[in-house]
Amino acid sequence: MNQAAVLTGYGRACPLILLAALGVFFAADDQTSVVAVLPHMVTDIGLAQDDFYRAAWIVNGYILGYVVAMPLMGRIADSFGHGRVYALALLVFCLGSAWVAVSTDLTLLSIARGVQAVGGGAVVPISMAIVMTSAPPGQRALGLGAMAAASEAGALVGPLWGGGIADLIGWRGVFWINLPMCLPIALALWRLSPASTPYRRPIDIPGALLLGVSLVSLTIALTDDPISPRTTAGTLGLLAAAAVFFALFVLRQLKAPSPVVALSLFRRLPLSAAFVTNTLAGGALIVAMVNVPLFTNLVLGGSPLEGGLNLMRLTLALATGALAGGYLTGRIGPAPIACAGLVLAGAGFLGMSRWPADPSFAELTLPLAVSGLGFGLIIAPINSAALSATAEGERATVASLLTVVRLLGALVAVALLTSRGLSGFYAEAGLIPLDDPNYAELLANLQVDSFSETFFVSALACFATLIPAAFLGRSRE
Repeated sequence: MNQAAVLTGYGRACPLILLAALGVFFAADDQTSVVAVLPHMVTDIGLAQDDFYRAAWIVNGYILGYVVAMPLMGRIADSFGHGRVYALALLVFCLGSAWVAVSTDLTLLSIARGVQAVGGGAVVPISMAIVMTSAPPGQRALGLGAMAAASEAGALVGPLWGGGIADLIGWRGVFWINLPMCLPIALALWRLSPASTPYRRPIDIPGALLLGVSLVSLTIALTDDPISPRTTAGTLGLLAAAAVFFALFVLRQLKAPSPVVALSLFRRLPLSAAFVTNTLAGGALIVAMVNVPLFTNLVLGGSPLEGGLNLMRLTLALATGALAGGYLTGRIGPAPIACAGLVLAGAGFLGMSRWPADPSFAELTLPLAVSGLGFGLIIAPINSAALSATAEGERATVASLLTVVRLLGALVAVALLTSRGLSGFYAEAGLIPLDDPNYAELLANLQVDSFSETFFVSALACFATLIPAAFLGRSRE
């Protein structure tokens, strides 16, 4: 390839990556904007106050659509072209957004959120594949960091964006506005992307369905109705179903001529290490995302808005760390940067575990910023290590699976928080006599101790994750 061709390729890569980052930003913005408008949504669709717990399906519908579609969308993108499938994913996202905006009951609204997830969830892993395919080798890690930063920035502004739009034109406007934002991006990406790919091959639909059913069973097992929880037998049955369908999926992949994912990929140590690291990191991060607003509300007596503002101290640092992690990974390599990020994340959790009942501004801010910076630093190294160890025709699929395992790690952590953390707290709280004159103080101290224990365990989890992270390799691609 002559120099002019190379420059032409690089010149096309820049707008492709920029457009992909914009799509990632708007999709991430939508994921979190629903937090601000959820109360308006459930009231408008006619849910009675006693049935508000059913609104969890607005979130669960998105999660289920996400885990079902990700592996299949990744394989489709590898087979038919990353840029054009990304554009189609944005169209599906817009279709789901319009459906949400016109929905008048919970069932349709939950299904529409699932359709949104199919498109909106797919853009992140496909964008990573676009970076790896389009960017010069020395700039790929930085591009992955930029995608992560765009995602975190979108998630950061989502609640403010959603609340502001809802105040101006109502909650339905939050979803209608996705169309003029994303349709031009989809059109531009379609026009700029190659019309064909050298990696086109049949899609293993049976394999994708087996994996989808397994992931759905696992997701439902890890999420439960807090008002009417299922029996232990029901949860065990779902976990057993997830295991059986996953075993059938593995057998199918071993025999399929064109598998959803080639299992031989996992013989590559950096790739396997990336999957383990991402799963554990997803579990650790969700602890902070859930517990910081809870600490603000239960211990500090703050409002939900104050809880969100406290969490922003972590998420702002996370977005900054994501960009810095991409830059540093391109110069030092994945393993050192990921390990440094995990040390910072763990150190931040140790600081949180020492929060008193009335922390000062510095006591509250420093651990959150340090932990957020650490979690941001590890994103690009994980993705770079995994995708550098993957053939070009497999990258969107692997990126999709990386995204899924991060979510599953978060779901497992939330399930453990609920079953172990909260149940332990309530058991100990029940031992305090209600007529004790110091009841309120004893309960507050118990809450602080409960949060401290959870943060300390999360710090240990971050430090334990150093083991797989050390095998991410030192390739600076």
